[in-house]
Amino acid sequence: MQSLRDIGSRYNDLQDAADELKAALRKCKNKQERGHLRQKLTDKKQELRRFKASLAGQELQAYKDYHMIRREIKRCEMLKRFDKTGSKVFRVINPVYIYMFPAAFHSVFFTLMPFIFMIVGAFFKLDLVDIKSSKFVKLWNFYMVLVRDDEFWRAFGNTFLFAVLTVFLLMVVTVLMSSWLSKNTKIHNIAQTMIFTPHISSMVAVGILWVLMLDPQGIINQILAFFGIKGPNWLMDSRTSLFSVALVTVWKSIGYYCLIIIAGLQSLPKDVYEAAKLDKAGKWTILRKITLPLLTPTLSFVFIMKFINSFKSFAAIDVMTQGGPQGSSMVLGYWIYNAGRVKFNYGFAMVGSIVLTIMVAACTALANKGFKKED
Repeated sequence: MQSLRDIGSRYNDLQDAADELKAALRKCKNKQERGHLRQKLTDKKQELRRFKASLAGQELQAYKDYHMIRREIKRCEMLKRFDKTGSKVFRVINPVYIYMFPAAFHSVFFTLMPFIFMIVGAFFKLDLVDIKSSKFVKLWNFYMVLVRDDEFWRAFGNTFLFAVLTVFLLMVVTVLMSSWLSKNTKIHNIAQTMIFTPHISSMVAVGILWVLMLDPQGIINQILAFFGIKGPNWLMDSRTSLFSVALVTVWKSIGYYCLIIIAGLQSLPKDVYEAAKLDKAGKWTILRKITLPLLTPTLSFVFIMKFINSFKSFAAIDVMTQGGPQGSSMVLGYWIYNAGRVKFNYGFAMVGSIVLTIMVAACTALANKGFKKED
């Protein structure tokens, strides 16, 4: 036992001497002295290695135990120093600001700064390869886009039409489906899973699937032909291309918004429905007079989020129609991409982005105002 204590004492002496040399080396600034201290530290480490190599059995195990204990003590001392530093920092800075920093950093560098760059860049003929060669053109970009570009105004109208189509179809379908799916049975739970599955799929994969289904020889037209109806060329006909893309967008997002509305339905007070049943109210009356008014906050959220997302639609258009035929399915999101990344006219693209931002902000404000009045 005494020999084991001697091993611990010897190990601690050697380790303390090495730590003192390390501390002296950090403080020393003279090159010659630093070289001398490094040599001493190397010798001390070699002596420690030789001491370890001379041990065996219980003595070697005791050496390892002392090493682990010393390392744990150092870790605890380091954590204690960190705690002291943290307490000093929290005395000066409110912890809330520290927790907010990642979100604030993201908002500033990935939202606010691009927004400012968009506004400033709209007044320049930008060259992103050589930014110094960019020219200040005042309102020329606005004039060319808002006055001279007919394709922009067609995309502007298509964007509104696309938003109205997707939001109207989604609101009607999701409310009706959610009122049925809100029941807690095995069949309804399986149906919820099946409906939600398209939402987690990639829009590119969904778009490719529907391109095949909406082909003139695809399954949709084959089903219509079975009933004696001649199906159109859905994606290549200017009368049906935008509606086809809107239908696919709604189909993909039904599951997500259904779950939100189901959560809202399950939070409604049950005593109101019991009172309606006692008054012998029909299902349509309950839906119109009780469910929809009580569900207004949830519906307003779904309406606003889908409206904003419909304005930003890009992937479905890119995969399915590329804005065609003849610009019939061109929306502002794809027009901005086409102007900036295809034609390399970033000034025009930024003007389109400003218009799109104003559209989204105005429609969101109007929707909020409308739902507040209903409340």
